Amino acid sequence: MTVFVVKGPRKSSSMSELMSGRRSTSRKSPLRQSGRFFTSSAAWASATTVSHRGPQHLQHQGPTETEQLQLSKEEKEEAECQRKFRAVPVPGHVFLPLYDEMTQVRQKERREGHEQRRDFLLSMQKPFSFLERDEKKREKLMQMISTVAQSQKATNVRKPIPKAIKDHTVSEHLKEEELRRKVRIQLRAQETLRKSTAPIENQTHTENPESRTAQRTKKEVLAFLDQKPTFQPKTNSQVPDFDRLHKAFQRESLKRAERKNVTKCQPFHLRTSILPSRPSRSSSEKEQEPIVSAVLKRSNSFGGLTSLSTDTLPTYITDAARKRCMAIRKSVEQKESKEQESTEWMRRHRKRSQAMKKTVAVRAKVMDPHSSLKEVYHEKLKQHREADQQRTREYKKELQDIKARVTVRPYLFEQVSQKNAKADAERIYRDKLREAGLNEQFVKTKGEDWKSTDAMCYSSIYNVALHNTVRLL
Repeated sequence: MTVFVVKGPRKSSSMSELMSGRRSTSRKSPLRQSGRFFTSSAAWASATTVSHRGPQHLQHQGPTETEQLQLSKEEKEEAECQRKFRAVPVPGHVFLPLYDEMTQVRQKERREGHEQRRDFLLSMQKPFSFLERDEKKREKLMQMISTVAQSQKATNVRKPIPKAIKDHTVSEHLKEEELRRKVRIQLRAQETLRKSTAPIENQTHTENPESRTAQRTKKEVLAFLDQKPTFQPKTNSQVPDFDRLHKAFQRESLKRAERKNVTKCQPFHLRTSILPSRPSRSSSEKEQEPIVSAVLKRSNSFGGLTSLSTDTLPTYITDAARKRCMAIRKSVEQKESKEQESTEWMRRHRKRSQAMKKTVAVRAKVMDPHSSLKEVYHEKLKQHREADQQRTREYKKELQDIKARVTVRPYLFEQVSQKNAKADAERIYRDKLREAGLNEQFVKTKGEDWKSTDAMCYSSIYNVALHNTVRLL
């Protein structure tokens, strides 16, 4: 009987599961392993092809060589994984406490600096009571002065008496030196007097005649400088009365204006009445009207028919005469309509010209830079008044702002106390964070992810803590 064993796909598992599986496999007996192997092969019996040559039973097979090698390899790997690697401790003769000493010194310096800053802030907390600090400064100065005086007393060494005071020969030697110096000064003065020369005027000998002529010409040319000026102006030492002079000038100007002759008009005679009258348009129209009336005169033919006898034949108006009358009437109507149109156009033209004159006058007045003094005066007065009102408003507003700032701003000692309290609160907050092992940046990044309510609660808690610390301080 042959058995075909088909192994399924190996599932992935974690390291701990593999370790536990390896331990269980190592503890089991070979029979257990063979049974497990048989069950795994039996699970796949439906999917395998088994050939039966006869009525035989299935036999348990032991583990093959490959499986044994694999098991041994896994045991070695497990033993390798169970090993623990640790660093070798530093030997005792190598250790030097330099870093510890450095850290201790740094902490000590930091502590001292912190105490100094705290003392400085406490001394500045009350700016108007510096009595204690001034007394301390005065004591320090007194100590320094006493130490300096003691050091100077210790360093000062008494100088010996100079030899010039004790030895009488030194004074005699100094007297001899003074006498020798006076003799030397006198000799030098005599020598300089011997070498010096007299001025040009006192020299009797003539060295060069050309130089004398040049000197004479120079004197002749520059003789005008020695002459006294003939013109001597008279100066008035009194200050004139300008008001009186101005009033006198005004009186004289008024008198001159009164004496001015007035222009008289010559007699004249207008000759306009002699000029012939011009024929107007209305007169020409009146002259033409009788012609039209004569033309349009009603015929007496029909009226005269009754007066005629029965023997005479009646006369009728011809078509030509009727058409002629109609043409004349039409031309007269056209003429009257043209005259009405012309009069209407003249009226419109007059109105349009008047409106145009007004607009031109307004524009010329606007474009003309030389406006009247009255308009300029009123305009400038209005501008200056508005500017003055604007400045007064701005000044009042600035005063109100300054007063508001002064009333709202706290006193100097309150500002200093608030600043110190805030600094102490921040320092306490940082110390607490450092003790908890946190960082401000970490708290800030975490605080950004909170909700608005959490942020508000945190800010309120922080403000309450800050207020409490300020009150305690």
